[in-house]
Amino acid sequence: MPLFRERHDYKHRPAARWEDGRFIPPHHLPIERSVGEWDRIDWLRYIRASAQNPLCGMTRISIEEHDAIVHSQGYDFLVPTKPETLREVFVEKVDALRHSDIRNAILKPALREGLVTSEGDRWKHDRRALAPVFTPRRIDTLAGAIDRATQDIIPALLAKDEVAIDDVMVELTYGVLSRALFSGQLEEGRDISLREIDRFLNTMGRPDPVDFVDVPQWIPRVTRVGRMGPVKRLRRYISEMVEVRRTQEGEPRDDLLSAMLAEDAFTEEQLQDQLITFIAAGHETTSRALTWLFYLLSQDKNAYERLEAEIDALDTSAPAAEWKTHLPFTRACFDEALRLYPPAPFLSRQLDRDETLAGTPLKKDTIVFCNIWLVHRHRLLWDQPDAFVPERFLEENQRKTPIDRFQYIPFGLGPRVCIGVRFAVLEALIMIVRLAKTYRFELAGEHPWPHARVTVRPEETLRMRVVRR
Repeated sequence: MPLFRERHDYKHRPAARWEDGRFIPPHHLPIERSVGEWDRIDWLRYIRASAQNPLCGMTRISIEEHDAIVHSQGYDFLVPTKPETLREVFVEKVDALRHSDIRNAILKPALREGLVTSEGDRWKHDRRALAPVFTPRRIDTLAGAIDRATQDIIPALLAKDEVAIDDVMVELTYGVLSRALFSGQLEEGRDISLREIDRFLNTMGRPDPVDFVDVPQWIPRVTRVGRMGPVKRLRRYISEMVEVRRTQEGEPRDDLLSAMLAEDAFTEEQLQDQLITFIAAGHETTSRALTWLFYLLSQDKNAYERLEAEIDALDTSAPAAEWKTHLPFTRACFDEALRLYPPAPFLSRQLDRDETLAGTPLKKDTIVFCNIWLVHRHRLLWDQPDAFVPERFLEENQRKTPIDRFQYIPFGLGPRVCIGVRFAVLEALIMIVRLAKTYRFELAGEHPWPHARVTVRPEETLRMRVVRR
């Protein structure tokens, strides 16, 4: 049997290229052989590579055919990719699912019972309690604060001729999140907290090789020893922030924290769980999406110029909440960046009972692994799946080639779809407008390699030149 490196070399990194007039960024190649043909050495190499970068884990069959079912290493897996199957699994039969053991091993130690990780009655209570905070009307009222914060923060971040664009976007989204949702409280100790959040996300997002095999959760994971320090420090920081807010006198602030305190629906520990989830996820996902967007635009001159022309024609004296209706191509570019680089690329669930899915009887404890990265690049679902083609999201093209609602799922799907999606899109569009009106970004170093650590980020710092328009 040939060696694994002859079937698929995890170190192989195809160069960026153009094909049929479209830019194709560097991306992982699928493994040629199906999982059923692997031997023990193949699995060990796969587990090691996936622990380092989970994006390595797609096979040619899984990206060219629908709904792979795999039996190996003590687990049964369903990898749903067909939109009808995704609807069946995550909407019609969602009550048959629980969070998978692998997912809990990665996220629970850090997030505990936050909205992303809680289940059952706990999740239902939390979702109902938080729903009033994230209504469309309430989110739109934040547009002005988002715009003001964006304009205040950008000049200092882009004062140099060359920047690490990924760091710029992290600082920008963190600052806007702090002002719009926490009335600026997060900016106290900003540098320290940003470093802790980055360490926190790396801690939370790095699976242990043991997580991939059928080993009980009570057995310690060697790679997690000493990695909870950033999580504990971030929790202390949040606890102090909440205590300051509780003891402040004067008018209540119109922000997320005050709204949550007014609901009086959470214990101190539960409030920490929710806030740490929002702080980590709320700025991280948007910052990564913007990083990838401006990288893609820097490689596609026609798309960049069309986006700039649309933004130049926008009346920015109008309320920021109304801008989105005048930015169809800008929104299409953002959607295409989310397709190619979904910020949270994986959903992992486990069957809580015997169930038939995708026409196949499956046993209790079968892992249902929704690989959003794979769905977004599936050969049966997309034309030019690895290329940057923002026009596919324009309304006139969707009328010709409709995009199924379960084909494009950057914010999840079903009842557990991201509660903050409206805020994230509004925030992103406002930031794109303010950035693109004044600046253009040009790639200054190597093309970035996508790396999954909870979110999809560049493996190395992404350097870009800053050109004032």
